[in-house]
Amino acid sequence: MAHRYTSPKLSLLTILKWQLSKRFSTASSTYTPMPIEYRESLPKGNYALWLGHATVWLQLAETTIAIDPVLGNIPMYSRHTPLPIPAEYLYADIILITHAHYDHFDKPSVLALLKKNKDCIVVAPIGFWRYLRGHIAREKCFELEWWESVMINGLFITLTPSKHWSKRTPFDTNKALWGGYVIQNQEHCIYHSGDSAAGEHFKEIGERFDIDEAFLPIGAYRPEAIMKHNHTNPPEAINACMELGAKTLIPIHYGTFKLSDEPLDEPREWFEYLVSQNTYSFKAHVLNIGEVYRFKEMSTFKST
Repeated sequence: MAHRYTSPKLSLLTILKWQLSKRFSTASSTYTPMPIEYRESLPKGNYALWLGHATVWLQLAETTIAIDPVLGNIPMYSRHTPLPIPAEYLYADIILITHAHYDHFDKPSVLALLKKNKDCIVVAPIGFWRYLRGHIAREKCFELEWWESVMINGLFITLTPSKHWSKRTPFDTNKALWGGYVIQNQEHCIYHSGDSAAGEHFKEIGERFDIDEAFLPIGAYRPEAIMKHNHTNPPEAINACMELGAKTLIPIHYGTFKLSDEPLDEPREWFEYLVSQNTYSFKAHVLNIGEVYRFKEMSTFKST
């Protein structure tokens, strides 16, 4: 499934050089632990709640949405920051999955949420049914192409392009699509990019939607020769937000899994430095893991 926003395939030699350099590196791996706000349950009212990495819980009107729910460890990677809410207290009416990589689609987490709510609906990119067959009724799994939408409980959900790729096994490379989501109702418009490198798609999305909050990735950017084709670093996320025309940028995709070479706390420090030193067209709000963001009620960290 090749698209103009498909990340280029990296050579085996490039990957081997990276892994060998890591094995013999003497660089320190110390970092400042991420601040965590522990909670006993999901909050009331309308909110966004960041649970670490790319996992975001939304409550809009009477509907609870889980985006890329990853509630524990994943193959080859353990959480460096614990889940701020006990997994047994998490619940969702809608699950949005951006792509098949293990740090975004954790099958045990999704199945646990489906078990709790037999009416839960999954929205995923086209080709994703292969991973959920036998676990959810076909009519409750909506597969979308880029720019396709579905209306659920008064929410207009659109799959948007991202520059990335998909793989879960040695045999399914790019067999399923990838992307981000715009979630709208009459009061609000929220964007979650999933994984993406920098690209023209951010401007395209901004031309189609009036985005209030943009959840954009700022981590997993080193080594640059490899990661620049798949992820955005803090300056690239800021540029993406300006191209989107979003009113508020909320950074995600850092501080939880050690997927790349930068320290876990570096993306946040770099991002906060940039927004403190420059003036931008948007407001920035850095969430702690487990922190609640109240729509239209938050005092945001505005660049000066």
